[in-house]
Amino acid sequence: MFSFLKKNSYKHLNKILVSKTTLLENHKILQAFHQESAICPVLKSNAYGHGLKLVSPIFDAMNCPFLIVDSLFEAYELKKIKVKTPILILGYINPINLTVKKVPFEIAIFDLSLAKILNKYQPGCRVHIFVDTGMSREGIKVNDLQKFLSVVKKLKNLKIVGLCSHFADADNKYSQEFTIRQIEQFKKALQIMADNNIFPKWRHISASSGAFKSHDKIFNMIRAGIAHYGINPLDRKDKYNDKISLKPALEFYSTLAQIKSISKGSAIGYGYTFTAKKNMTLALLPAGYYEGVDRRLSNKGFVKIRENFFPIVGRVSMNMTVIDISLLKHPRIGEEVKIYSANDLDKNSFVNSAALAETISYELLVHLAESVKRVIF
Repeated sequence: MFSFLKKNSYKHLNKILVSKTTLLENHKILQAFHQESAICPVLKSNAYGHGLKLVSPIFDAMNCPFLIVDSLFEAYELKKIKVKTPILILGYINPINLTVKKVPFEIAIFDLSLAKILNKYQPGCRVHIFVDTGMSREGIKVNDLQKFLSVVKKLKNLKIVGLCSHFADADNKYSQEFTIRQIEQFKKALQIMADNNIFPKWRHISASSGAFKSHDKIFNMIRAGIAHYGINPLDRKDKYNDKISLKPALEFYSTLAQIKSISKGSAIGYGYTFTAKKNMTLALLPAGYYEGVDRRLSNKGFVKIRENFFPIVGRVSMNMTVIDISLLKHPRIGEEVKIYSANDLDKNSFVNSAALAETISYELLVHLAESVKRVIF
């Protein structure tokens, strides 16, 4: 797998490989599904663990209207590598951080104090008004929008270019009733803006899950995060799944660092959570929950060596994980181990590993340590 790396390059014990081709293909799938809308990649949380600075040049070349991040910090990280695509910040920004110098970003607002700071210190700033259509998280309640606009309209240095919200239940395979109600609330908000002679160019509510379920023509932009990276946001039994052929872009590799034989009755790892019921051959991986091997995979998860799967035994430690390789023929120190696979059918895929850990794939991805070497291929 690592044959493309220079022979004399530093040999990392743990590596994350990210496929450029797969990222591009996933974007094409999203765009084909929504030819009427602009598909904008979301790069928050270190590009969902893939590496913000590593993958952003790929997305930058797609000519999308925006690259979307959560924070001012992430926006500046993109500027450091000179991305050309406009950057939209969706998350909250401490207003004082916008008083220091002019920022070249578009910003989502739902707070009057932030709007006033932008008006004073960021003249000409392009803003997207974020409304709460039912999730009860960030955003202005639709019933409060008129009052909000009555103040914002007086801030002549702001340019309102967008109206946005966020679906709360778009991945629900049983019902779309709540999603429909949110769309109705969004349309109400849009009408309130029209009544105030405000006609936003960009109208967006869908993230990845909503992208495959909502085709209301009122929206002309989709903020696609996890789907760009190849993780299907819908339940496996969802009726929409037959239309989705995304492929994970990332795989996480480690190395066999030690091989040892233990006797029946031996305890493994912290807390003696695993006791050998027979003589076993164990291997040590130099990656633990700091690097991104989820601790909840202790005594549950699997890794892949060659074409076979081997169980994690004992508790996952901070920087080490023990696996049972009793059935592996002729194991070798330095041999490659695939911790997370890009094949959804594998026992150690992100989807299957997340199920074993009783969490979601998103969490496994964003917990991959930034210190682990990432390579685009």
